[in-house]
Amino acid sequence: MRYLEKKHKQSDVALGRRVFLKALGAGIAAPLAFRMSNLAMAEPSSAPVRLFIYFVPHGMPMEYAEPYGSGADFLKGSTVLSALAPFGKYVNVCRGLGINGFGNHEAVSGVLTGVKDGAGVDSIDHTIAQALGVEAYNLGVNPYPRNQDGTGFDKNAYLIRHGGVWVRPTEDPAAAAESMLGAVGGGQQGGGSAPATDETAFRNEALGLTERQLERMQRELAGLTREQRKLGVHLESVRSLKAAGERPVTNGCTSRPALPALDALAGKSVFDHANLRSIVDAHLEVAANAMVCGTARVVTMQNLWVNCDLPMNFTGGPGSANAYHGATSHSRDAGGRMEFATIQGWFFARLAEKLLTLLDQPDPLDPGNTVLHNSLIYVCSEIGDGADHNSDVHDVYLENQIVHSYLPAILIGNAGGRIASRGVVDVDTDHVNMLATLSDAMGVPVHQIGAQSAQSIQELKS
Repeated sequence: MRYLEKKHKQSDVALGRRVFLKALGAGIAAPLAFRMSNLAMAEPSSAPVRLFIYFVPHGMPMEYAEPYGSGADFLKGSTVLSALAPFGKYVNVCRGLGINGFGNHEAVSGVLTGVKDGAGVDSIDHTIAQALGVEAYNLGVNPYPRNQDGTGFDKNAYLIRHGGVWVRPTEDPAAAAESMLGAVGGGQQGGGSAPATDETAFRNEALGLTERQLERMQRELAGLTREQRKLGVHLESVRSLKAAGERPVTNGCTSRPALPALDALAGKSVFDHANLRSIVDAHLEVAANAMVCGTARVVTMQNLWVNCDLPMNFTGGPGSANAYHGATSHSRDAGGRMEFATIQGWFFARLAEKLLTLLDQPDPLDPGNTVLHNSLIYVCSEIGDGADHNSDVHDVYLENQIVHSYLPAILIGNAGGRIASRGVVDVDTDHVNMLATLSDAMGVPVHQIGAQSAQSIQELKS
C-alpha cells in the first residue's frame, strides 16, 4: 500500500512538472503555469469556502470578554461572547493579536489592509475575491446620510479598500439582496457543484490569455493520457467564457430564499437610528442566504463607523441610553464597563441568530458538511480596549484592576477543513498574519502585505 501511494504521488509530481513546462513553452507566465500544474493534479472539486468579515468598532472590555471554562462550555462564562456558545465547536478565540504602529481609531484603515492609511494595498477581501474571480461584497450599518455630493467621513471611517480606493459600504439591505441573490430563482444557472478554489482562480487568470496561447497550450496537452486531459476541458471552458465575456455563476439554490428581516424593513429608512436593529438583521440575513446558496463567497459587514456616538436604546437594541463611543466605550468604572460589554455582546447575539444559525445546516453544494464548516467568519475591531484605545497588546489600568488587552479576533467555522477549532488560542503575533491566515484558508496564499512579510498562523491550521 505504501509503495502504491508513493508511486501515485511520484506520478502526480511528474504530471505537474510536465504541465508546468508545457505551459511555459506555450508562453504562459510562470504564476499561471504553476496554477495549471496544481489544477492538473487536483482532487475532484469540493464545495467553495465562504468568508464573512464582521467588524464591530471600539474593541471590547476584555475582563467581560475572556471565555471561561473548557470544552463545550468555554464560552458560557463570557458576557460578550456567550451568544456564540451553541457554535462553540466551530470557534477560535485568538488572544495576543496586535496592530503595531497605529494610534487610536486610525487603526481602522489597517484592520483589513495591514498598512497604515492603506497606502499602496487593497483590503484582504478584495485581494481574495480577485484571486478567486468572484465579487467582494461590502455591507454597512451606517445611520448617517451621505453628503449632498455623495461623499462623507474621513479615511478613518472606512474599512474597505478596493482598487486603490476607499469604498463606502452598501447601506441598504435591499440593494445588497439584489446584488448577492439576484441570480437565485432567475435565469442564471442553478444547482450543481461549484468549481474548486484552484479552478476558479485558474479561470480568472486564464481569461487574460490570448487565443494563440490557448491554442498552443491545448496542442501541448493533446499527448496527455485520458485521465490527465481534464486541464484541456478547463481550457476549453475558459475559451467559452472569453467569448461570452462572463464569469461562472455558482448557485446551490433553486428558488429565492425567504427574507423576513428584509421584508420587515420595507419602507423604512436605512439612515434612521431607530431602525438600526432591523438593518443589522436584514444585512446578516441576506448575507447568510447568499452564502448558503453559494452566490456570495466574500462578504464584509461594517457595523457603524468608529467614533460612532449614538445611544444604543433603539427598539430591539442593547438598551443603553448613553453615547456609544464616548460615555460607554471610554468608561473605566465597573458600571460603564458592564454596559460596554452588554453592547458588544449584542452584536455577537445578532451574528449568532441571523447568520450562524442559518449557516449551521447541510451545505447544498456539499451535503456531507454544514455551510458553517465550509465557511470562515472573522470578527474584528480596530482597537483592543475602548478605555485606552490601544491597538497593540497592552495592559489597561482601571480603578481596581489591570486588564490585559489585545485586538479582538474571533474565528468561527472551519474553512472547509483548513482551520481547526481549538477554543482559546494564544497567537501572540501581528495582525497581518491573521490576514494571511484568512487568505490562505480561502485558497489564496499570500506572503507579503504591503512592505511586511506575512504568514499564516500555524496554531489555527488543521
